[in-house]
Amino acid sequence: MTTDTPADVRVTRAWSRIVEWLAEYVPPSYAALRPGASEDELVALEETLGTGVREELKALWRLSAGEDGVNGSGLMLGGWALMPLDTVVEVYQAQMRMQEENSEDGIEGQETPVRWKPSWIPFCSFSPGDTVYGLYLNGENGEVCRWTRFGEREREYESLPAYLELMAVSLEAPMAAAGPEKPGMLGGALVWGPPPDEGRKDQWVRHLGQAPPRHPAKTLGAIREALPRDERAEFDRQRDALDLAGPAAVAAFRDHWWERAVQAQEQLEDDVAAALGGNIMVAPGRTLAPEYEAMLAPAIRHRPPSMDDIRSALRHENVRTRFDRELMDAVPPHYPALLLRWWDIARLMADPRGDRAVRAVINGLRTPG
Repeated sequence: MTTDTPADVRVTRAWSRIVEWLAEYVPPSYAALRPGASEDELVALEETLGTGVREELKALWRLSAGEDGVNGSGLMLGGWALMPLDTVVEVYQAQMRMQEENSEDGIEGQETPVRWKPSWIPFCSFSPGDTVYGLYLNGENGEVCRWTRFGEREREYESLPAYLELMAVSLEAPMAAAGPEKPGMLGGALVWGPPPDEGRKDQWVRHLGQAPPRHPAKTLGAIREALPRDERAEFDRQRDALDLAGPAAVAAFRDHWWERAVQAQEQLEDDVAAALGGNIMVAPGRTLAPEYEAMLAPAIRHRPPSMDDIRSALRHENVRTRFDRELMDAVPPHYPALLLRWWDIARLMADPRGDRAVRAVINGLRTPG
């Protein structure tokens, strides 16, 4: 990510990636987005608020001026809802009134606590219908902060571009999603979760990325190989005791242990993401700091190769260019997932058959018909 890119341009790029993802994976959430605001609407908004709005927030509103939500849930990272402009005005004016009332009710000689400033512009709320909590953009320094009904005002993200870029990469590389919220689907809509209530939690399906999850085949050998080593002896004992003449018993045994193998695989992937996803203070690859080395789960047998290793293994200059571009646009916590993906591409290209397939894509070849 280049730091000299204007904030409004970064917002436009990140939001475009988010909208493309929404359109492909969660059409109901995509449909809930409102059209972008016109310049006249933004000018009218600033006049109503009585203050200017930073360019990066106006860039977001030009693309999507709020959302209607799906089943009471917002689509923004953290479960927030992007507020429509009329709601922005209502929340802003209500907060300013409370600040004025607090000033009038203050004790003479004592400084009135600051609950809201004219430069604080709200843009996300707790849900489409609940605005007692939310996110606002600090117009003085560009930080994204959280407000609550209890008067709490806390910095959440360094900027609006940083917030949207983190959201975009959390959708595109979900196994490395930073923070407790993971992208998932509920009723076809995007819901960051898992949801706290049990009813919705049971229906929520975590999104694992474009590739299908790496589940083992439903054969006894593949299932045994995918199990943790300390569970294989019990698997062997139950398998050897099976009555092979009873298909129902065999199927029940296979299904039970396959679900356990899938669970173990998903837990391993979570461990990888947790161990490597927070590595934001060191370079990725072989320079993993000792404190992060100690966090790696015992079952993890490798780390992402270094950037130089991957770049040298990519055999086509235009592929290297794309790798460089994605690396520059990436958010540091998600370097490991990006490097592992590109290492898979590099290994594919090392195989003559894989290299031919890559060449076909690069050269724009298409199968006739």
